[in-house]
Amino acid sequence: MTASLNRVPRLDRELVVRAAMRLIEEVGLDGLTLRRLAAELDVKAPALYWHFANKQDLLDHMAHVMTQPWMLTISTTAVGRWWEDWLTEVARTYRALLLSHRDGARLVASTRPLPDSLPLLDGCIAAFQQATGCDPGQALQCLTTLIAFVRGFVLDEEAELHRAQEQPEPQAHQGTKRPAPRIPQPVPHLDAAMHDVGSPNGEGTFEYGLHLIVDGIRAAPHSHTTSRNGGQATSHVREAAV
Repeated sequence: MTASLNRVPRLDRELVVRAAMRLIEEVGLDGLTLRRLAAELDVKAPALYWHFANKQDLLDHMAHVMTQPWMLTISTTAVGRWWEDWLTEVARTYRALLLSHRDGARLVASTRPLPDSLPLLDGCIAAFQQATGCDPGQALQCLTTLIAFVRGFVLDEEAELHRAQEQPEPQAHQGTKRPAPRIPQPVPHLDAAMHDVGSPNGEGTFEYGLHLIVDGIRAAPHSHTTSRNGGQATSHVREAAV
């Protein structure tokens, strides 16, 4: 018997995650529901529970699929490079990844790593250790600090984008009495700061924060990382082995 050409593909976890990733680009994280996803897949919502315990389980798998290629890449690009260059690339590519997906930072911030993600994280820690010579605990803390900074920065960028999209259309105020505009109070120091650096959510602020973190890692008292600009940070850990 010849199968129908219109037959729906057999549902599996990978198919569901791919469909959810497409759907979130259309409706955003708030609009993603299991009922809507089931309709997208032309199945009943209970069918999804064969593959995911609940929506949070689905979100965890979506975040894993989104970040897996990036984690694989960064864990293999540290060899033969100055650790500062590698770490700044980690931050910049992570930001680009989150911004390339609608609500990407919100998705990742709302999830926990899957067991399958842990070997990838292990590879990133190993790469950082290899590049800097620091111990595993410090490598984890440095990477966690950097990732939290990038994710928080992108969360602000996403929120700003949402606010801009939710601005009411001018015609929505026609026929209604609009409140008189407020006269702003003088803010000379803020004005001067904005004149100097531009938007506090702009590219310059991201790079400034990134380099503050890199400089802090370089100066950390428990690091013996060799810096590209010469010298070696002081170390109180494993001095006998150095």
